Amino acid sequence: MDRCAIRQGRTVALGSMMALAVALVTPACGGGGSNLTGDAGDTAGDAEGATDTPTDTPVETPTDTPADLPVDVPVDVPADVPTDTPTDTGTCGALGEPCCAGDTCTAGSCVGGICRDCGAPGLACCAGRLCDETSVCTGGGAGTCARCGGPGEPCCTLGACSGGGCCVGDLCTGAGSTCPDLGGTCLDGSCGDCGGAGAPCCVGGECTAAATLCQGGTCVTCGGAGETCCPGDTCTSADLACGMGGTCQACGGAGEICCDGDTCSDAGTACFGGVCRACGGLGEPCCDGGACETGCCDPGESTSIADGADCSTGGSCTGGACVRCGDPGGTCCAGDTCGGGGCCVGGSCYASGADLPTAGQICAGGTATACGADGALCCQDSTCSGAGSCCFGGLCVANGDGCGLLGTCTDGACESGGPGGGSCGTDGADCCDGTPGGGGPGGGGGANDFCTTAGLACDPESQTCLDCGGDGQPCCEGALCDAGGCCDRSDFDVRTCVADGSDCSTGGACAAGSCDGGTCGLIGQPCCAGDPDFCSGPYAACAGAVCMACGGLDEPCCWSATGRYCGASYVCAGGMGGGRCVPCGADAQACCQAYTCDSGLACEGFPPACR
Repeated sequence: MDRCAIRQGRTVALGSMMALAVALVTPACGGGGSNLTGDAGDTAGDAEGATDTPTDTPVETPTDTPADLPVDVPVDVPADVPTDTPTDTGTCGALGEPCCAGDTCTAGSCVGGICRDCGAPGLACCAGRLCDETSVCTGGGAGTCARCGGPGEPCCTLGACSGGGCCVGDLCTGAGSTCPDLGGTCLDGSCGDCGGAGAPCCVGGECTAAATLCQGGTCVTCGGAGETCCPGDTCTSADLACGMGGTCQACGGAGEICCDGDTCSDAGTACFGGVCRACGGLGEPCCDGGACETGCCDPGESTSIADGADCSTGGSCTGGACVRCGDPGGTCCAGDTCGGGGCCVGGSCYASGADLPTAGQICAGGTATACGADGALCCQDSTCSGAGSCCFGGLCVANGDGCGLLGTCTDGACESGGPGGGSCGTDGADCCDGTPGGGGPGGGGGANDFCTTAGLACDPESQTCLDCGGDGQPCCEGALCDAGGCCDRSDFDVRTCVADGSDCSTGGACAAGSCDGGTCGLIGQPCCAGDPDFCSGPYAACAGAVCMACGGLDEPCCWSATGRYCGASYVCAGGMGGGRCVPCGADAQACCQAYTCDSGLACEGFPPACR
């Protein structure tokens, strides 16, 4: 059928780890060896996802490799590890409770002082790539904990190896064995006459004993109070941090530098500008979790402001939070209006592309519009009501009708005939190209790849259409998750739904779309800590340090697994390094997703436009 996409761009503890490193150095262990880019790019005018498309080279891409993980694990401690310790109830050892004496647990493993169901050898690393004292986090993404310290195993934190072993090339050589590439017999962390504390550095400036580094041709101890920081700016205990001049200093107390993860240990203090300062009072930094004694935490400035005061992100402090009218999920502004082409229904704003309370209606460019029937807009999550229909370019295409450049709609999939033809858009099939041929609407190339069947989203790892929205499933387009779940970011391009009440990758629990116990990730809240920082709520993108609305008219494009997502009647334009949602499909406007235009128009020229 004609046209295709009525203006739419949618398819639907550190302490125990450090203790191990120090213990492995002692004689008892033989000396040891060792924006508005789109979640919308994280530039000043763009939000968090503009730089994270598969073809971009994002500046925030994680730099960890298996070779450097043993030394940088302490640096990756999440900011909330100390603050998510449960209130002392006198019990210990169960999952979520403090570890018992000797860092032991009756269930799970002791990681960061808390018993967790992660972090043991062979299991996924805990939030912040943390593992228990017997293992180290390896691999990309969230990582997997691998046993460390033994011969042939990865070196533990600070290059430690057990039984007097030597850390050579980030792998442990057992005592009495010849050190590979360096020569000499490993003994008490030294490879022959080099590599140990006080000994000459080995070839290439390598030191093989734990907590040592090469200075002036000699291996010297590092990481202790007043000593030079070890590689990766690490220190040997949790109450030390790498400070000015590259030396380890006391941290966490009032007026002291912040500990790893920007944490403070003194009550009533928070990390601000790298120093632990009094928090919570008017004009003071917000305490952990955005807590304030009165008023609310201004997410743009991370300072406490009074009730009624203007917030730097817009709106004012109301009921303990900075509230802006017109954003998706918020109240309507004066005159029953919403921003970004949203719809005001019952006093609340719905994003363009979102289902409305009335069944069979979707918000499209500020107007309640019928959806789901063949020839009409797709409802939310690429939903069409016709048997075998396809959601193609945002429009429901009847079974047997055309999918534009992608062939014919056949039982819910777009199929191309002839040699080399294929099927896209259904469960387990390849994702359909949002910008066929690699070009881009409006010259930007930002329209996301999509799925043609309800409840599916394009998985960034397999590039296939999978069920979305449920716990452990890919986030649906617009960062939507079922039943108050959070769209978590465990890896740079991987966004996965976490069920309401379960832990996000930040370490804190998901609460109605907001991670860290409800303190980050929704529109108007601070961005959640990640690589890069992210927003966990629907239609939200990280702009600087605050989550702002995305996907609507003139708003930053939202994150999508492939490309950029904009709500119904809009498409992402402006280049892969950032983009804004613009109208599409009408004469002289940008082409919509999959190079579609309104009926009677064709997508032509360069940059492509509807004519």
